[in-house]
Amino acid sequence: MRLSPKQAEFLREGHRRWNMKGGATRSGKTYVDFRWVIPERIRERIGLEGLTVLLGVTRMTVDRNVLTPMREIYGDLVGRMNADGRVRLFGEECCVLGADKMSQVSKLRGASVKYCYGDEVADWAQPVFELLKSRLDKPYSCFDGTFNPQGPDHWLKRFLDSGADIFYQVYGIDDNPFLPPAFVENLKNEYRGTALYDRYILGQWAAGDGCVFVTKPETERDIRLLSGGIAHLDAAYGGGDDTALTCARRDGDVIYLYGRLWHGPAADHLREISQVTREMRCAPLYMETNADKGFLGREVQRLGDPVRLYHEGLNKTFKIYTYLRKWWGRIRIIRGTDPDYIAQIMGYNEQAAHDDAPDSAACACRILDLRG
Repeated sequence: MRLSPKQAEFLREGHRRWNMKGGATRSGKTYVDFRWVIPERIRERIGLEGLTVLLGVTRMTVDRNVLTPMREIYGDLVGRMNADGRVRLFGEECCVLGADKMSQVSKLRGASVKYCYGDEVADWAQPVFELLKSRLDKPYSCFDGTFNPQGPDHWLKRFLDSGADIFYQVYGIDDNPFLPPAFVENLKNEYRGTALYDRYILGQWAAGDGCVFVTKPETERDIRLLSGGIAHLDAAYGGGDDTALTCARRDGDVIYLYGRLWHGPAADHLREISQVTREMRCAPLYMETNADKGFLGREVQRLGDPVRLYHEGLNKTFKIYTYLRKWWGRIRIIRGTDPDYIAQIMGYNEQAAHDDAPDSAACACRILDLRG
């Protein structure tokens, strides 16, 4: 079996705690995993303590992207996933989890993971990845993962740049010498001149086409610039949504803004939300009543915080395009704002999977805009 130079390099060098391949589609970054890496990692650890985990966006994407192509190579050595997400691979029982549900991933709490393969890692929620870090607790624990790069402020890119024990390869489409030249040339022509050329052809972290916010605002250090401002909460009530908190104050033609982002229901973070708004001296806390008829807002009021409940009648996209885009060039970000809050805004377009931060920031800008 022939290997590309990049694939051969991974087999030689990819023996760190974290072994990552990111890059263009069809660049050859996953085939080597199915053919060699995953079977060898599993067999090397048979009989050792710990779980073997396959983790992807959902269980079904793991079955489609990982188990099915492996089954085509190895036949019955790759079993069928049962209703509990268990599958037998090369004689080892493995656990398949979807990063879309914290209830699934929470099964890792208190467990040791001896080997984990991660599919579409850049599409996971960051808390899932943070939990996994603490579970790779054996001397022989390791992780192999693949992904297509996203925006330059993505949490995974920050991890890759962190200096941790990582072997990381970037794959461009030209790193796969086995693709038909006509296909490669057609794909290049189809993406040339777009922002997605950098991602899908060169395999680089880059802003996607249609992103509304291109330039980051300037940063201010002094949280006192927020004193006397307002706060807005975009609350999640379950599922894979995020809860976004925005504290903001307008001073003439400038808006000072501080943002926080939590994965999961707002009800799990009410005390921390209250603490942040008090520390920033931003009140009242604006919350819409559309989803829960004001129940969550009344819970915040019981903590002693002033809350302004309102019914939201504007389309989310309209708010973001009208108010956040209007003020974006005159916003100053207060130091300490969650990087993922900013990344969600910078990566926003109408097809974005998560838009909680830009929605909350837009609502805060609208309130301050209308106040004058």
